[in-house]
Amino acid sequence: MDYLIKKRTAALFGLFILAFIGLVTHLAYIQVVSGPRLSRQALSQQSQVVSLEVPPRGQILDCRLRPLIVEREVWRVVVFPAAVADKTGEAGILAAILKTGSREAEVYLTGSPKVIPSDLSAEQVAVLKKQALPGVVVSRFKLRGRKPPLASHLIGYLGQDKPDNWVGKTGIEAYYDSYLQGSIPELAARIYLDGKGRVIPGLGYRLEYNVIDKARKDIVLTIDRDIQEIVEKAIDNAGVQNGAVVVMDVDNGDIVAMASRPDFSLGLKPGIVPESVYNGTNTGGESFLNHCLSLYQPGSVFKVIVTAAAIEEDIVKPDDVFLCIGEKDDIVKCYKKEGHGLITFSQAVAFSCNPVFARVGLELGAKRLISYASRFGLDTDNIAGYEKPGSKGRTDFAARLSRIAQRYNLVNASLGQWPVEANVVQITAVMAAIANNGVYTSPRLVREIRNYDGTTSSQVEAGPGIRAVSGKTARTVQTMLQAVTKSGTGQQAYVEPGGSAGKTGSAQVGQEKIDAWFSGYAPINNPRYAVTIMVTNGVSGGKTAAPIFKEIMEKVLQLK
Repeated sequence: MDYLIKKRTAALFGLFILAFIGLVTHLAYIQVVSGPRLSRQALSQQSQVVSLEVPPRGQILDCRLRPLIVEREVWRVVVFPAAVADKTGEAGILAAILKTGSREAEVYLTGSPKVIPSDLSAEQVAVLKKQALPGVVVSRFKLRGRKPPLASHLIGYLGQDKPDNWVGKTGIEAYYDSYLQGSIPELAARIYLDGKGRVIPGLGYRLEYNVIDKARKDIVLTIDRDIQEIVEKAIDNAGVQNGAVVVMDVDNGDIVAMASRPDFSLGLKPGIVPESVYNGTNTGGESFLNHCLSLYQPGSVFKVIVTAAAIEEDIVKPDDVFLCIGEKDDIVKCYKKEGHGLITFSQAVAFSCNPVFARVGLELGAKRLISYASRFGLDTDNIAGYEKPGSKGRTDFAARLSRIAQRYNLVNASLGQWPVEANVVQITAVMAAIANNGVYTSPRLVREIRNYDGTTSSQVEAGPGIRAVSGKTARTVQTMLQAVTKSGTGQQAYVEPGGSAGKTGSAQVGQEKIDAWFSGYAPINNPRYAVTIMVTNGVSGGKTAAPIFKEIMEKVLQLK
């Protein structure tokens, strides 16, 4: 009997020892392995956090991987209402410092944690830090935007589709929104509270620098920030109120600058911007319409295509002679009332003689004119990496030209008037093709999408070169366009050193309204860039647009 009792006692003792060892092991595991995690979870349940980066989003970079959007740092007030005991009292103090109404300040002190959306002066920062109001802290805050704006129409702006959710509304911000969207802020403010909502001593307010957000991607454009800055300064120096400029690399069709006026400030636009504002100008004088992508009558710059087509088809030679009798011409009047008299085709290009081009256009015919316009890319407004919003990839250019059965319409088309329409990017690509010895390359605006670690997620390939006209024809047209800037209507676009070539355009779009154009390239030997300027309500292409071309090109060619 004693033996059985001893045996049972030993067994129970053994079980006790095993249970004790198991308990100690579990406690050790909790303390050593799970302790930090459980501690973090416990603290997170007693903390509140607010983002100091609005919104968490990838970057838009230029071709040299430099940011086109600068995340500005400003001082702002961060409010944690749960830690505010005397809301009325603090609201009065806060209102006095921020120079706002007490009721508005009291609203900020209710609900969830938030950042008050107004920048603080250095004096306000000092006063708030000295006051040390419970639940109210001052912190640096990262804003997406740029002052002054750069390439704003291309980059676009951010708006809210619902409270606290920012999405791209226009431009690259909208087109690549799903790639740019981040999942977590890289900078946040957190406050630790006890069960009664009081700040935990020793923890309190903390800045948190999170790990890199792997969700957000960067978009690399073909834009060169240096060239973009030159372009924007040039059109502002010229006082352009409404217009557009595009600069393109002749060799590969990359758009290295794109600017539209009037401008708007980059960054966050609270609320929903109405479609009517996007299509026009709002009360603040800002226009969200990108004039680089809008269709206009190109006027005489379209004569570049007529010239190339007529020479390629052997309809006319540079030295062929025509008679211009001015305003008495039975087909179309010349801007020179007395006429140019006897004039060669080369001179007609240099001086933009309408009667000569009317006759050449009639000889060329609608079918061939449409064909060559298509070869030079005027049958599509697609841009590699950035298709125009709402576009199906094809303009109605061919459809418009198909309505030229009447003689007068064909004459109009030969002069670049209705039914011909094109945007500034398209015209720049035409000029680039002539400069590139007749090889047309589709425009490209986006080079690649990059991951958070700098590796390439996907590339946007440049379009293949397509021969629009023979090299011989292109070189003939080049010589004729050189005369435009040396002795013709575009003398104010002549660039030194290296020379330039191009074509002026003065499209009449109303009784007294002129859209002034100049499209050209430089230098003459081994061309690097093609540039097109369009200014609405201008005097003429030669007087309004050509000087802007000169300023841009001379500065761009000095860049290394």
